[in-house]
Amino acid sequence: MSAVADSEAPTSARTASQHDAAEFLCRAPLLRIEHLGVRYGPQWALRGVDLDIWRGDVLAFIGPNGAGKSTLLKAILGLITPTEGSILRDDALLPTGYVPQKLDIDASFPLTVGEFMAVNHPGRSFWFGGVPRRWRSLIMETLERLRIADLEHRQLGTLSGGQFQRVLIAAALLQQPQLLLLDEPSASIDRRGSEELQLLLHELHAQLGLTIVFVSHDLHFVHHLAHRVGCLNQSFCGLGPPHEVLSEHFLAEAYGTSALAPGRVHFHPASTP
Repeated sequence: MSAVADSEAPTSARTASQHDAAEFLCRAPLLRIEHLGVRYGPQWALRGVDLDIWRGDVLAFIGPNGAGKSTLLKAILGLITPTEGSILRDDALLPTGYVPQKLDIDASFPLTVGEFMAVNHPGRSFWFGGVPRRWRSLIMETLERLRIADLEHRQLGTLSGGQFQRVLIAAALLQQPQLLLLDEPSASIDRRGSEELQLLLHELHAQLGLTIVFVSHDLHFVHHLAHRVGCLNQSFCGLGPPHEVLSEHFLAEAYGTSALAPGRVHFHPASTP
């Protein structure tokens, strides 16, 4: 395999949206994952993951269903306790935002975008409806950054998949995170919406200095957003730049040709040079 499973800093990442390379390399990693393993009962969901995640990184994880991608995100979030190994943080109080793959909300429930943002405001203790005046400035600034300020009074159930995804990202940004985690961000949107989301995340990465970690089956999306790509299949089987990892040869070697079948990992011809 041409991609390597190591934890070196991503010196081949796209320079247009990175910090100065020398500064990027001399810092300690934002997260250091060592010998990580997670077991559900007798079954290992993930094992043997060693990885450094660097400030300013845009790191994607790919793999077939059941490969442990979402388990890894949950471990980073602290939602599950590793069975073995550890996750070391450069900052013990690392501000982190999370965008789930889906959020089940009754389409008939009369909750507006503005109210949803208020519910997710980090300063909320009690909420009595509406958008409190003291939170309005931050909420509107965040909606404007996602270019959805005009949706403030729309009910969540009336939004398209792409609009709702932007609302979820806006809610995550209310935490003013340094690290943004996304689970299958392009799964519920069409191709045009996916391309717009790529550009938006590039902008957020550059403007806010975010470190972005996401999982996806959509290799076209991964290729155009990620600086590095990690392969999971219940263990860590590769890490490298997109042009190496997303080649059909590497994917077939890492996962077998069955992994490229519809519904497993989505390969698009334009996702390799």
